[in-house]
Amino acid sequence: MIPVEDHFEDVLEKAISGLGLKIEDLARTTGIQYERIKALLKGEIDELSLRALSPVLGLSADKLINMAHNRWQPNIKLPERVALFNTPFPVPGYETMTVNSYLIWTGQIAAAFDTGANAHNLLTEVEKRGLKLESLFITHTHLDHVAALSQIRDAHPKCILYCPKKELLPGAFALNAGDDLNCGNLQIKALQTSGHSPGALSYIVTDGELKTAFVGDAIFCLSMGKAPTAYQEALKNNRSHLLSLPEKTILCPGHGPVTSVADEKAHNPFF
Repeated sequence: MIPVEDHFEDVLEKAISGLGLKIEDLARTTGIQYERIKALLKGEIDELSLRALSPVLGLSADKLINMAHNRWQPNIKLPERVALFNTPFPVPGYETMTVNSYLIWTGQIAAAFDTGANAHNLLTEVEKRGLKLESLFITHTHLDHVAALSQIRDAHPKCILYCPKKELLPGAFALNAGDDLNCGNLQIKALQTSGHSPGALSYIVTDGELKTAFVGDAIFCLSMGKAPTAYQEALKNNRSHLLSLPEKTILCPGHGPVTSVADEKAHNPFF
């Protein structure tokens, strides 16, 4: 099981940063001591303080407290024709960071979503199953999501690369929100989920009645990508374009475990 990407203190920090607040502002507004807020941001659980802070930060107090106590964990099983690849991508201060990439196939035709830090296991899966990797879709161009791009393109030079128009990569086809494509029998629709990055797209893949959303860093299990310069945009896009999808839709994020629309509506403190 891939651990949840963020802890409750990360949710607090992302909300404070996104709203452009300082701890001094929060202390003055809520009456909570500066030191107490700093302790919360270091992971110390204080339910009364969390309840006082949550409405100021636009967070659900009950969901945040449940998250702090680890009262819920995701339990989503990926469809048979979807594979997740979790690769280490250590950065200073977060040496345990990992990043996800995905493969989905129908018949012998496959599409990949983001590259992860290393594509060895993804490429091995393609070869083992005798698949034709027809398409590679990039949700956004932060390094951890495109680090293995050359590795995939070298192994499959005919694979078509797609990326957001506002985050264009060399040799890629630019996609706009609302664009529709097909990969074998799979229907793929691009949705605008910018905020964490300027032009990020999520890809909604429909296979019969099943919908799977590859969302990059737009939303995580119990959290969302940091968006200090476009926080309201990120919240709006997540609400309008992802959490409005059918509740059974599986959400495949760039970090942490897979989740679902129903689970995030029920448990994510941001919503």
